[in-house]
Amino acid sequence: MKKIFVVLSVLTLVIFGFSQQNGGVLQIGIETEPVGFDPNLVTAFASFRILENVYDGLLKYDENMNLVPNIAEKYEVPDPNTIIFTIRDNVYFHNGEKLTIEDVLYTFERIMDEEVGSPAAAYYSEVESIEVLDSKRIQFKLKVPMANTLLINFASTNSAIVSKEFVETGNNLQLKTNGTGPFFMSEYVPGDHITLEKNSNYFIPNQPYLDKIIFRIMPEEISRVTALRNGDVDLIEIKEPLSLRSLQSNNYKVYRQPALSYYLLGFNTTREPLNNPRVRSALSLAIDREEIINMVAFGEGTITGPINPTVQPWTITPENFEEYEYNPEKAKSILAEVGYPNGFEFNIMTASRYSFDKIAQVIQSQLSKIGVKVNIELVEWGIFLNRWGESDFDSFISLNSGSIDPDVQFYRTFHSNGSTNVFLYNNSIVDKLLEEGRKEPNVVERIKIYNQLQNILVKEAPILFLYSPNVLYASQSYVEGFKPLANESLIFLRETRIEE
Repeated sequence: MKKIFVVLSVLTLVIFGFSQQNGGVLQIGIETEPVGFDPNLVTAFASFRILENVYDGLLKYDENMNLVPNIAEKYEVPDPNTIIFTIRDNVYFHNGEKLTIEDVLYTFERIMDEEVGSPAAAYYSEVESIEVLDSKRIQFKLKVPMANTLLINFASTNSAIVSKEFVETGNNLQLKTNGTGPFFMSEYVPGDHITLEKNSNYFIPNQPYLDKIIFRIMPEEISRVTALRNGDVDLIEIKEPLSLRSLQSNNYKVYRQPALSYYLLGFNTTREPLNNPRVRSALSLAIDREEIINMVAFGEGTITGPINPTVQPWTITPENFEEYEYNPEKAKSILAEVGYPNGFEFNIMTASRYSFDKIAQVIQSQLSKIGVKVNIELVEWGIFLNRWGESDFDSFISLNSGSIDPDVQFYRTFHSNGSTNVFLYNNSIVDKLLEEGRKEPNVVERIKIYNQLQNILVKEAPILFLYSPNVLYASQSYVEGFKPLANESLIFLRETRIEE
C-alpha cells in the first residue's frame, strides 16, 4: 500500500509540475503595433509590452509594484549618493553570449549619451560617475543624494541591459533584438503578428512556462473580441469597456487593474492663444471629465490630478483643485477677461488608437458650449508620433505612463529640458522644484515640494489631466497565472500557462 501511495505521489508531482511549467502556446490579440525594438530608445506603450518580455533590467516590479532584484541579484545603498549593484553570474543574451558587468556599464553610458537620444537620459542626469568595482559589481555615484529616488528607473524597459558587442558590431536594435529576457523574438510580420519563443537558458529556473507567445495585431476591438469568442486567441486586451458585456460567461476570465497611466489633453504652450495659462485654465473648467469617463470608458476609469489618486503619499486628489470644477459659465467669463469673449478656434491632433479619437470628440462637443471651436485632426499613428515628437500641433490627446514616484512622473515631462516635454513648457519655478524634489532625501520635505508642483501644474495647465483608465484584459477560462500590473506591464506572461 505504501509503495502504491509513493507511486501515486510521484505521478501527481510529475503531472502537476508538467502542467505548471509547460504552458504551450498563448495567442494574444493586441490593438497596437510596436514602433521600434530598441529598449533604450522606444517611447511607445506597444513596444514596451513586447520588449519587457525580451529584455531584462537590473530590477523589476513584483505583483504589488514593489522593486525586487532581476539581473542584479542584489543592490546596496551605502549612502544617499551611492548605489551598488551585484549582477547574477548566470545571465545570457539570446545569442548565447554571457552578460558581463561591461554590458551593464555600456548600457548606461549609451543611455546617457546625448547623441543616442534615449528618453531615459533625463532620469540619469544627476549621475556623476559609473564605475565597475569588479567582475560582478558596478557603482553609481550621484551628484546629489537621490539614490532611493533613482532606483525605480532601473526597472524601466528604457533601462534594460543590452549587449555591448552586439551593438558595437553594427546591429540595429530598432530592427533586431538580443535580450536576456524569458522570451526571444523569432518573427515579426508587420501588421499581422509578433512571435516570441521560450528562452530555454533563462536565468530563473523553470521560467517561462509558455513555449511560445504570438501577439496577433488586431487594431479593431470587435475583431479581438470575436477572435476570443471563436477561440482563435486565448487572451485579448480590452480598450472599449462596453465589450465586456459580450463576454458575460463562465467561459471567460476578466482582469481589471486600476492603471497608473492617464489620458491627457496636451497643449503647445508656444502657440496663441494656448500660450496663455488662463486660456488653458478656462478650458479645464469647461471639460466635464466624468462625462468623458462615462461616454468613452463606460465608467471604467478614475478622474486624476497630476498624480494618480492611488499613489500615496504623493497625490493631491482632484476634488482639491478648483480648476477641476465643471463650470462653463466661469470658463466663458475667464475667456472674456483675456480677450476672447466669443471664444476661439484650435486643433486637436488625435489618432484612432487607445480611444484618443473618442475623447477628442467628447471634448469637441463640450468646448462648443463655451464658444470654442475644436477642429479634430485625425492622423495615422506613425504621423501622430512624428508630429508629437516635433511638437507640431496645437494640442493632442494622448496617454502618458504614470509612476509610483513623482520624480519619474514629472521630471522628463515638465522640466524645460525634459526629454518628453513636447509641450515646450518652460517655468523656472517648476524646474527648480523638480530639481529639488529629486535631491531631497526627507520624505516629508519631498511631499511639500511635490504638493507645490502639483498646484502649479494644475493652475498653469500645460496639459489637462483627464482620467486614469482601468487596465482590462479577458481570457479563455483555461489561462492561468496572468496578472496585469498597474503600470500596464505584461511581465507576468513569464508566469502564465495554459491548463487544458
